[in-house]
Amino acid sequence: MIERENVNNMVKDSELELMNDRKIAPIFEDVKINVKIILAALWAGHFLLWTFGDMASLLQQLNDPVANNLLLFVAVPTAMAQALMIFISLTGKPKMARTANIGVASVFLLLNVGFISEATAPWQALLGVTYLLFTVLIIKYAWKWPKQEYSSRGGN
Repeated sequence: MIERENVNNMVKDSELELMNDRKIAPIFEDVKINVKIILAALWAGHFLLWTFGDMASLLQQLNDPVANNLLLFVAVPTAMAQALMIFISLTGKPKMARTANIGVASVFLLLNVGFISEATAPWQALLGVTYLLFTVLIIKYAWKWPKQEYSSRGGN
């Protein structure tokens, strides 16, 4: 075993010398990210943007506080749904999480189109396009959820 370790160390040392002599840049590992983490990150980003948009809209109407109960009735559940989707994306069973992501993102896609259609300022339109981008990416990643290979033979 000691000899094997020395050989491994020599290989590593010779590779290091080769890198130093030729100034070869190291190759970074391309880590595969689990689709659950990608979906949760997209929902978190969408949620933060949504919150930013709501806060910016409210700040613009500082002299006119939100008294519309319907607006508040819709805003709170949409925020809750996005927060819940982060949790579902990370912890849900793949089939259920995939279906939930496609379904909920499709609803938000429609909401986002409505947001863009009502945009009165350029920043609102830009924010709306970003919302659309996030929801389309959520649907895309959920739709292309990796599948396990199934073997009908027993064992390995």
